[in-house]
Amino acid sequence: MKVKLAASFKSPGDGPLGGPNGLTFDGKYVWCRDKDGMQLYQVNPEDGTVVSFFKCLPYHQIAGLAWDGNHIWASIASKKKIYKYSTTSGEVLFTIDAPGGSPHGLEWINGYLWNASLDERKIYKVKAENGEVVFSFDSPGTRPHGLAWDGSHLWSVDTNDKVIYKHDSQSGEVLDSLECPEGTEPHGLAWDGSSLWYDDQFRNMLYRIEFLD
Repeated sequence: MKVKLAASFKSPGDGPLGGPNGLTFDGKYVWCRDKDGMQLYQVNPEDGTVVSFFKCLPYHQIAGLAWDGNHIWASIASKKKIYKYSTTSGEVLFTIDAPGGSPHGLEWINGYLWNASLDERKIYKVKAENGEVVFSFDSPGTRPHGLAWDGSHLWSVDTNDKVIYKHDSQSGEVLDSLECPEGTEPHGLAWDGSSLWYDDQFRNMLYRIEFLD
């Protein structure tokens, strides 16, 4: 699999607790968590400028983000919960228990949420309506994080390996993989319709990967 780094932007926000974590795409813009984990930013993928933002108080330290077509979902590792947010008010609309002990990467696919858990090193598929686990598979790496869906396959990024994996969503089998071309701590992952995005918590950066084959 041949790829190239097509774009990179400094992540927004100036909090003290580290860099960006969760990442998702709403069909037009990229969403990411800021550095203190209490604010979500909607970012223009063309130039990295902030389009809008909202605070996620009282919850913080968001580790994963997903877009369901109308709302943002966020996994909170410290709470072991997954929250559904209004993107206009930041209000929590719905909550489910996370399937694992350390919920991080998150993705929405046709009424189901996929969630990566660091403690178990697993990736879970749950019903968004109640959190019931319907499927899970072992992560190929030791620190699974961001998740993305390209319409046919599930992708995951491992922070320790700095590798992005392409999975068969029915079995979890790894079909292909690629090394992150930049960064030292890849966390969030998103698909924009043709390219993959990931963010780096240590360098406070957003990266877009373009496929060459």
